[in-house]
Amino acid sequence: MRRMVAARSAERSPAFHLGATVLGPVMTAFDAFIARRREEVSGPGRTVVVGFLGRDGFLSHRIWQQLHGTTSAYVEINRRVSLIASADTMQPLVDLLSKVFKIDAPTFGDMLKVMPARVAAFFAGFPDGIASGEELAEALPGLMNPAEIVELAAGLRARLLAYLRQAVPGFDDCTDLVLADLGYSGSVQKALRRIFNLEGIGVRLHGAYLMSLDDAFDDLAEEDSAKGFISDLVVSPHVKRMLIRNVALLEQICCSADGSVRDYDGNQVLREINPRPESQIALAAGVQAGALAFAEAAEVVARDFGLSPYATPDVAARWCAATLARLLLLPDDDELALLGELKHDVNLGTRALAPMIDGDFIRRQITARGLSAACTALAPPMWLAGCFARLSPSHAYLYALFGANRLPADVFGESPCDPVQIGLFHGNGEATLETVTVYRTGLGELRLRIPLSRAMGITTIALPLAKFAAEGLLHGVTVQSAATVRDAAESQDAIGIAADSLVYAGVRRNGAHYSTEDGDGCLLIPVAPMAQEIAVYSVAITPLGSVPR
Repeated sequence: MRRMVAARSAERSPAFHLGATVLGPVMTAFDAFIARRREEVSGPGRTVVVGFLGRDGFLSHRIWQQLHGTTSAYVEINRRVSLIASADTMQPLVDLLSKVFKIDAPTFGDMLKVMPARVAAFFAGFPDGIASGEELAEALPGLMNPAEIVELAAGLRARLLAYLRQAVPGFDDCTDLVLADLGYSGSVQKALRRIFNLEGIGVRLHGAYLMSLDDAFDDLAEEDSAKGFISDLVVSPHVKRMLIRNVALLEQICCSADGSVRDYDGNQVLREINPRPESQIALAAGVQAGALAFAEAAEVVARDFGLSPYATPDVAARWCAATLARLLLLPDDDELALLGELKHDVNLGTRALAPMIDGDFIRRQITARGLSAACTALAPPMWLAGCFARLSPSHAYLYALFGANRLPADVFGESPCDPVQIGLFHGNGEATLETVTVYRTGLGELRLRIPLSRAMGITTIALPLAKFAAEGLLHGVTVQSAATVRDAAESQDAIGIAADSLVYAGVRRNGAHYSTEDGDGCLLIPVAPMAQEIAVYSVAITPLGSVPR
């Protein structure tokens, strides 16, 4: 079907081509799934309406309108608004804030429309007035009266329901509302259920998600339902979570050009400032145009040739998952060039944009924590597979193997080699020798980890390259800091040491390549003043020639 549609399509922009050949087939198959969900919940005495959740459901809604033309609604409800509106205790707000990366007082005020003095004082105690969501969530029960939260939630709930009655055709006569979205755990659906229960609204809710975390649906109300197109019956939960870890790319090219909803005024949606650059919005529009063109052309091709590409739902779901996984996990160079500079607006406590790709971040993670640990890195960056692909296609392939649970630790893990003595120079001019273990990775790299305590007063590390890797490629030096050695070694905050601050003594260097001139060649690593008790310095080298046993 994709090839037949492509053969009928004129050559357009790269963004349009991506939409017509990749995103369009996926979202058109998802559209057929939504239609099946509507039929499943229909029946005698039932009035079913399909609602597409904004912003991520924007493209799905456009495809639905184009292919079906039946009554549907595009409803701008996000996790933040729905959770706050559903609060009859403080817990939903605590749960929401615990997932926020960073937040400041103005953003908190925008969210709750109130700024208690104790909350303002809490933010004032942090550098630049910015706290982590976890810190705020932990402190909130002591900063606000639960009755304040309940009152604020009731006001937002009333405004949300007034908006729904305007946005959803025949809302008061509707018996079943199908909520279509990219996914994943049904948080908006569950929050709406609580809102409807609080207000005595008996509308049944049915989720239709592109991807679903199936185990998250165990606590759905008995009369409600949820189903994912790409469910645990299509791919394993391990693969699904890897797709969702990289789904921010899909969200950005499927969502509307508007900012995220923050409140309502009658039938008007009050939105956040949209921080995404105009170039990114234009790129997403081009991809969506290609997807819409595919949906329209595919319908014509299917009719002309008597095809029913979605007649077998499980087959359609499998090839849809494969198509989506190829884009998200194994992007080619053209896709990296097209999509790699996109930014993700989290719209949850901050207006900052998170990068999709940071190749240096992954290189630092591999140096400090190893390949397998790098594969589990938390966001940001948002498109982890893109970060691996930016390093090399082979790194992207290894990451995909990890997602399929096919990256054996005994092959790609680390094994100890011979120990080596390093020199530690103290601030008082003294020097000592310490023994550290050299590890060899499944990629043939050598890795050393050197833990230091602040009490040691070390100013320089001398690494005798001539003793274990006389010639090689130095991939980098990183430092991780924490209160304990374990916490430092596990920390994702790996800071790269600037290459021009390293001193090569008795070593010839050309870029990353080096070779020692004699048996005394060494690398001198400066140790910065330590802000925490422990610092772990890691060095990654690909040896050229003999390696330690």
